[in-house]
Amino acid sequence: MHAATRAGAHHAAAREALLRYVLRPPIAKERVEPQQDGLVRLSLKRAFADGTVAVDMDPLSLLCRLAASVPPPRFYTVKYAGVLASASPWRKRIGPRPAKPQEPTRADEDAASKRKRGGYRPWAELLHRTFAIDVLECPTCKGRMKRVAMVTEPRNIARFLSALGEPTDVPARSPNRGPPYWKSTVLRRKAPGDAA
Repeated sequence: MHAATRAGAHHAAAREALLRYVLRPPIAKERVEPQQDGLVRLSLKRAFADGTVAVDMDPLSLLCRLAASVPPPRFYTVKYAGVLASASPWRKRIGPRPAKPQEPTRADEDAASKRKRGGYRPWAELLHRTFAIDVLECPTCKGRMKRVAMVTEPRNIARFLSALGEPTDVPARSPNRGPPYWKSTVLRRKAPGDAA
């Protein structure tokens, strides 16, 4: 979408056009047609150089081809070149100038030091944020526990687990499974009158 496109809060037609643009399918519905033999016919906008005007394929092949066109997460599909490129040495010349910093007051420094926190998070806090369980809460008395020691030696870990009656050997993994196999069917259809 063009960066100058706007849809105001009270402009219903512009909002509808924006939603239609966002919700449009990757292939026009009029160009996809199921066939009697179980294949799906995809009509092309323009004929290929060899005269192909439609492609018939099984539904799984069509889905695989559509999935291959989806970009991976956090992968930018818009690339900027020239002055707008991120590595351009002239990029800072076209952007807005940063405001001059004001002299911080004592109250601002105190508030910033209270707000500022390092990147380190304790493991118990991370587990609580991720799984919503408090690992430092005692299961019997509901009191707070503290870490006494961290056991990292394999010999000590095996001794501790055997004292608790837990298995000490790593369970065997099941063998890896290959990708599913299906016989892909893709047929090119030429316009009537073209040589096969």
